[in-house]
Amino acid sequence: MALEADFRTDTFAINPLGPALGAEVVGLDLSKPLSAEDEAAVKQAFQTYHLLCFRDQVFTAEEQVAFSELFGPLEVFPEKDKTKGESTVYNVANVSAVGEQLDPNDHRVIYQKVNLRWHTDSSYRYIPSLASLMYGQEVIPEGATGGGGETEFSNMLLAYAALSDEMKARIEPLHMVHYYEFGRRIYPQLPPVSHDERIEVPPTCHPLVRVHADRDHARSLFITTNAGNEISGMTLEDGQAFHQELNEYVSSAEFCYKHKWRTNDLVMWDNRVLLHRAKEYDMQRYRRAFRRTTVGGSAPILGPYSQAVLNAK
Repeated sequence: MALEADFRTDTFAINPLGPALGAEVVGLDLSKPLSAEDEAAVKQAFQTYHLLCFRDQVFTAEEQVAFSELFGPLEVFPEKDKTKGESTVYNVANVSAVGEQLDPNDHRVIYQKVNLRWHTDSSYRYIPSLASLMYGQEVIPEGATGGGGETEFSNMLLAYAALSDEMKARIEPLHMVHYYEFGRRIYPQLPPVSHDERIEVPPTCHPLVRVHADRDHARSLFITTNAGNEISGMTLEDGQAFHQELNEYVSSAEFCYKHKWRTNDLVMWDNRVLLHRAKEYDMQRYRRAFRRTTVGGSAPILGPYSQAVLNAK
């Protein structure tokens, strides 16, 4: 599963960011339509590195949407008060849609704390997302006290490959329950889930082992810690204890890359094979504002016992 470090293009530079995942893309202006050759190169690099950081991008929400849609239709976010203009553009920030810094006790800020836990975006959907794209409009300054507000990523292909044969056999038949409402258990001061949200994103169950047909049926772990902690087929206590064990395991440095944001970074990551989590910062002192779009998935997750996987054997 080692990353290829020799990816090349004649149009722009691609520089690996770390041994586990990620590459920096320099010299590509995403505010303009890509040529067919550049689009193909970006998609190949994304498949190879799982995360791409496009430096020095200056573009509108509409231009970000247009680039994102090269990878597929975008998800509509259920949280109506966190979108700006379009329902496919999400305001990830301690700053309001009109630019006012929010009180740390505002529920829109508290909700950001849910993202301090390992997760993959939209795992609470029956068909989870393919990719997320987040644009750094306001980032934490260098040397800030109280944490830098980085985003950390963990490669679940590497994490699965490093498991013992005994552990692989143990997790093969297991599933995890994912539900949008779980964040309210962590932070009960958040407003309750609305009727519409409850109907739109009911609880769902996904296999702990994800099989990737587009990667020659390679396997990865598939867990989150912000959308549940219950393992189907285990008692509640045993499942939660095992979930915590996996949480600690995927935090190992050998699987991870931590991104230090620069203004005008656009970071795109593959939710199918990566977990991510925000790192702490002083929410009362510093402004942190990102604009996110999310590419929807095309099919339910395949597990070891999915019929399509069994047919391929």
